[in-house]
Amino acid sequence: MTKNSEHTPLMQQYHDIKIDYPDTLLFFQVGDFYELFFEDAKLAASFLAIALTSRGKNKGEPIPLCGVPIHAVDHYVAKLVKGGFKVALCDQLEDPKPGSIVKRGVKQVLTPGTLTDSQLLDERSASYLFSFYPAGDSWGLVFSELLTAQIFITTVPAGSEKLLESELIRFFPDEILISNGSHQFQSYFKKLGYFTTVVHEEQLIQEDAQQWLKKQFPQAACEQVDSDEAMRQALFYFYAYMSKHQRSSLDQFTTLFFYKPDDFLIMDAATQRNLELVKNAQDGTSKNTLLSVMDRARTAMGSRMIKKWILRPLVKKEAIIQRQDVITLCCADIALVNNLEQLLAHIGDVERVVGRIALQRASLIDYSALSRMLLIVPQFKKTIISYKHIFLLRVIVDHLGEFTRLSDLLRAALHDEPSPEMIIKAGFDQKLDEMRALVNNSNEKITELELAEQKATGITSLKIRYNAVQGYYIEVTNANLSAVPERYRRLQTLVGRERFITPELQQLQYGIESARKDIVNHEQTLFESIKKEVASYISVLRKSAHAIAHIDALLSLARLAYDNGYIRPQLNDNRDIVIIKGRHPVVEQALSSTFIPNDTNLTDEQSLWIITGPNMGGKSTYLRQVALMSVMAHIGSFVPAQSANIALLDRIFTRLGASDNVAEGKSTFLVEMEETAMICTQATEKSLVILDEVGRGTSTFDGLAIAQAVVEYIFTTIGARCLFATHYHELTHLPQTYPGIEVYQAASKKMEHGIVFLYTIIRGVADGSFGIEVAKLAHLPEKVIERSSGLVQSFAQAATYVVPAVIDQSDLSAEVRVLKAENKRLLAEQNKAAKVMNLLAEIDFDSLSPKKAFDLLWDMKS
Repeated sequence: MTKNSEHTPLMQQYHDIKIDYPDTLLFFQVGDFYELFFEDAKLAASFLAIALTSRGKNKGEPIPLCGVPIHAVDHYVAKLVKGGFKVALCDQLEDPKPGSIVKRGVKQVLTPGTLTDSQLLDERSASYLFSFYPAGDSWGLVFSELLTAQIFITTVPAGSEKLLESELIRFFPDEILISNGSHQFQSYFKKLGYFTTVVHEEQLIQEDAQQWLKKQFPQAACEQVDSDEAMRQALFYFYAYMSKHQRSSLDQFTTLFFYKPDDFLIMDAATQRNLELVKNAQDGTSKNTLLSVMDRARTAMGSRMIKKWILRPLVKKEAIIQRQDVITLCCADIALVNNLEQLLAHIGDVERVVGRIALQRASLIDYSALSRMLLIVPQFKKTIISYKHIFLLRVIVDHLGEFTRLSDLLRAALHDEPSPEMIIKAGFDQKLDEMRALVNNSNEKITELELAEQKATGITSLKIRYNAVQGYYIEVTNANLSAVPERYRRLQTLVGRERFITPELQQLQYGIESARKDIVNHEQTLFESIKKEVASYISVLRKSAHAIAHIDALLSLARLAYDNGYIRPQLNDNRDIVIIKGRHPVVEQALSSTFIPNDTNLTDEQSLWIITGPNMGGKSTYLRQVALMSVMAHIGSFVPAQSANIALLDRIFTRLGASDNVAEGKSTFLVEMEETAMICTQATEKSLVILDEVGRGTSTFDGLAIAQAVVEYIFTTIGARCLFATHYHELTHLPQTYPGIEVYQAASKKMEHGIVFLYTIIRGVADGSFGIEVAKLAHLPEKVIERSSGLVQSFAQAATYVVPAVIDQSDLSAEVRVLKAENKRLLAEQNKAAKVMNLLAEIDFDSLSPKKAFDLLWDMKS
């Protein structure tokens, strides 16, 4: 930006810096305050509810201004970043000098996806930055976690919005990066609720990015990236953004984790929401979710690991069994679990501590936490080393580093309760100890001088005091001012007393301040050398933290199994899901009474169940129960059942409940059909499909026809294991046509006082949906209940509807052809009856004339 004569030097400096951060709130240090100007000031003042004032003028108009004290900046920055703003902290880089402008520069940029401060992060959720690039027939996806220096990279076919949404909800990134040429995706991501940043092409220096790639990663990884344009560009835009906002962090990334979406159990966005894996549908918290049940970790990093496992269940049998083996051991040796849990209680979130140390963002508290953790590691190793015959425990032991030398250094060097005034412990450095002794002795010299001045002046109440503004001074009351000698130079007059300075006191003060400054400088030098030593261990510290997070997560699953009587599920490759006395893991925890268990037997002989029964009868709970137990089994967890043999699945799909998407103009039924279409196009014979009330969002005939067609398609074309809950009792005839479809019901019993729900899934067809009985439970007005009962009887008398099964005409016997013809006749009669009912419903009897009544009867007859 060129110089502008209308700007003061300060404002010119502000504009020169602000031009590089156009979409960021620039906190500009002026003395003891951070100040914001122009539009930044208006936005910040409004959001933070702080005063908006002005300073000077720009083109004749006052310059808007707001500010916050430096000591309180963390509080305000936390609010802004959590509110979706980017913040740049522009600091004074030198002490002020008369007649010159202070040099300033941006030291830190805070955005939702690049946070490191524990106050700004959810301690139990990983923070991901997502870079997206569409190239030709594929889309590149890069998920990076700054504090663990992990990068996950994959591609999906272009146009695969549903697959993209599945990956987004797996990682749930705090910030999404898109290229300047991909603006069409900006609104798409924002509609999904993500914070989105456009990385401009001029910021992307391909050559620099390529050099970084070659420097940081193995040759094989570089070649894999170079072979895929979408992957390469997504990674380069990540580099471009980080090089501007967190450049020093780029050196921490040394490994690329390449994966394919089907390396994990695939669950689309709707399925993850419907099953409430990590967020409940009511308030978006983790309350009453699978995560809330499974997370019994003793550290925040263990909790984050469990959450990652829930969102990325395994599909490889060997890896699942490895986790099961550890849980089996722990359930048999609960004393081992107790010992390890006690050790974990003292470790803390070392994963993020190490991350901040690596990024040079660590506080004194972080180094103290690291010191405590290093004391625990040898005990951890000693406790589990005798179990190295368990594969996963052997891997964990091998990843726990040797830190004796570093631990000894930190314990010897760091003060037990470090503060900016006391970082290094006494006894660590002789020179520092001597310097501190001199300062302590100087306090004695101050006392000696005070006594000498009292004796020389005869003023026994004379005191030598100290404050941060004036330093040391002599204080004399007004009653003794006549005894003050001429060598006293007056500093300040107060009510009832005055303050003075003498050459002797001034010289002594200079010596003390000089010694204190030397102490601070020497202490910082020592601390910097300690930091360098810790930095040399970063790689092995990361591995150790990751290993401890793993064991914490495994112990959490073991504690869950032990406390709740869960069993180890068997895994099979023949697609069977056989569960005896299975229970819903979340509902069981929430109930004060005993949960009623149910069986499941999805095999080749009965691969699709049609389940009928009343509302509130337990159908939806049962459906979710089977899906959640399947998810748990793929995580490696034990499950709530008496026994379980669960198929190794590739995907789980659910279509549950009703929801719309008003923002995109989608009705409840359209959303339902989109989710159902996703299932029909993406499910395979190795999938589990859970469907509840398909077709209820449209007319009875259309809905029933769609429901039957979907059942037939899943059974005949896809071959997936499927549970299909419905109120369409007409579908219960399908087993007659399709052996392998079975009919079950949520049992209930109608009593004189109302309906009793038995919450048991048994063979057979429910007597009805008992909708009116449920309406009574909801206390619908009695008049409405009576009218509903009458209408139900009239509707039932009006028609008997049979849906014709889709059967090849060439296979029909003469008898079946007759039955089909009868079905068609009944359908025609039903359509006629329905038209008459609709006609009657539209009549306004209060204004009906005799002529109009005759015309209506004629229409009905025809």
